[in-house]
Amino acid sequence: MIRHAILLSFVLCSLFTSCGEKESCAADSRPKIYNPNGDSELALLMRDMFDEGMRVKEEVATGKRPLPAWDADAIFTAHATQPEKVATPEFKAYAQSFLEAARAMEEASPEDYKSTYQGMVKTCIACHQEVCPGPIVKINKMLLDESESL
Repeated sequence: MIRHAILLSFVLCSLFTSCGEKESCAADSRPKIYNPNGDSELALLMRDMFDEGMRVKEEVATGKRPLPAWDADAIFTAHATQPEKVATPEFKAYAQSFLEAARAMEEASPEDYKSTYQGMVKTCIACHQEVCPGPIVKINKMLLDESESL
């Protein structure tokens, strides 16, 4: 009888432990939801570009060649949360300015890495001031500190 009780308690402990682990793994693997109505392609692209921009910031701050791994051209084709905002000539002009600033940064000489990076980030800020101001506080984090710049 005692053997059955010990065996039963061992099985129950194993069951509770394994269930708890599976639940936490499932919770960790779920993507973070920023927008309960779903995230647009453009919002996801811009979040990826921010993450990549922060990585590039570290490269630039240490004097390394900035080589962003983003699909910047997708800015023209990604579906937006508010499509009417990106259908404007202003957005298209800002997007083109961003592409040019990103290319200038990638092609810059080592002494110009920091200034071209700052210019690219300021292009992002200028667009967001006109089209979608919400992320400006976050984008400002991409700017180099005064001590790092030029």
